[in-house]
Amino acid sequence: MVEKEIDSLCNQYGLKPTSLSDLMLKVNFPEPDLEYGFAEKENSLYLPLYEELNATSSLSGVGGNFQVYIQLILDPEKASSEYLADFFNNPLGLKIRKAWEARGFILRPEIRESEEPVAVISKGSALHDISGNSSFSGESGFSGIISSLAANDREFSGEAPDENICAETGENTSVLSGADVSLLPGISSLPDVDLSSLTHSKLYLPDLPVQLETLKIKDITRELISQLNLFECRLSTYPKSITHIRRNLELIREAVKLANDSDYILELIRRGESKKLEFKSTLRINLITGKPDWNIEHAVLKTIVAYLNTDGGVLLIGVSNSGEVLGIKNDDFPNEDKFLLHFKQLIKQNIGLDYAPMIEYALVHVNGKKIMEIECRRSDEAVFLKPAKNDEEFYIRIGPSSERLTGSKLIEYVNRHYNGKL
Repeated sequence: MVEKEIDSLCNQYGLKPTSLSDLMLKVNFPEPDLEYGFAEKENSLYLPLYEELNATSSLSGVGGNFQVYIQLILDPEKASSEYLADFFNNPLGLKIRKAWEARGFILRPEIRESEEPVAVISKGSALHDISGNSSFSGESGFSGIISSLAANDREFSGEAPDENICAETGENTSVLSGADVSLLPGISSLPDVDLSSLTHSKLYLPDLPVQLETLKIKDITRELISQLNLFECRLSTYPKSITHIRRNLELIREAVKLANDSDYILELIRRGESKKLEFKSTLRINLITGKPDWNIEHAVLKTIVAYLNTDGGVLLIGVSNSGEVLGIKNDDFPNEDKFLLHFKQLIKQNIGLDYAPMIEYALVHVNGKKIMEIECRRSDEAVFLKPAKNDEEFYIRIGPSSERLTGSKLIEYVNRHYNGKL
């Protein structure tokens, strides 16, 4: 599921999936004789092996649990350690980290199976290749938990490191085994790691300029939140320039709402079509013929009627079935007002203005284009589509499609859902 989510995001934004191995120059493992386990290096990501801990770009953020972190020194031309730390602490990053454990890339001591060999990680396990690619060397002891996500075409070779910080104890091998370190509550020994599979698993990551710009925007957001808190405090004590403050706050609110609307639509598109979500490429134009087509309009209207007759839902116009954002320009209206007026007339003539309050619609900016979001609430009475003077059609949602009911099935559905209200 995580892989599909990453593929969807990459497809949505025109990005290629990447991996930690593509971004890093070197990986270091904790040294027991160092206060925080690592020597601080520029552009380093300190990645925890357990999801309970936060990723960090600062050695001071590692704290006393350094023994369950690895240090990834990142290529400064490809990735920001601060951005990646934030990524691994957000919902998608946490899903990826949980998936590492679920796939067996990280084996906690309490879930090891003693009858099977376990993988270990070794100091010096990743050294920088002069060509710019990450190469792996050293005896890593990967012995049976390599998953399908591992890059089978990568070679892992080289001489054993001068000093191996993995000490064997019986049949199992652990990072810093025997060292005097403070472990997380309930954990008596350290994890075993399939470093190959972990570092080659998929990530969703924008390019470096976007990463850096995102960090700047987050700083502005934090600053804005601080200022809003100050405003709130001052208004409670002395509401000086209250009109000026209110006007500026309303502008900020509108700007934030617009940004949130766009993010919300992108999140819907990422989920894909369902019982309560459908995409239509256009409102009226047949993209094959390039001409207005009643069948296209009819498909939009029957989806709306089906939503009204079932549990409501959202229809996005200007989005292809595959989730590509096309925008409303293909409908070839001279301006947005004409587009909205045409839609209103379709509702009036084929469904009825009595149901207009249950149909909310707006144009939303998404990826530099405008699409139409139509949100429908469930009606308390049966709603019919009237494409012709003496014709009425009744639709409901069944899964991701709108199905027409007639005859006894129509009567049964209406009696069951509307107490016979036709």
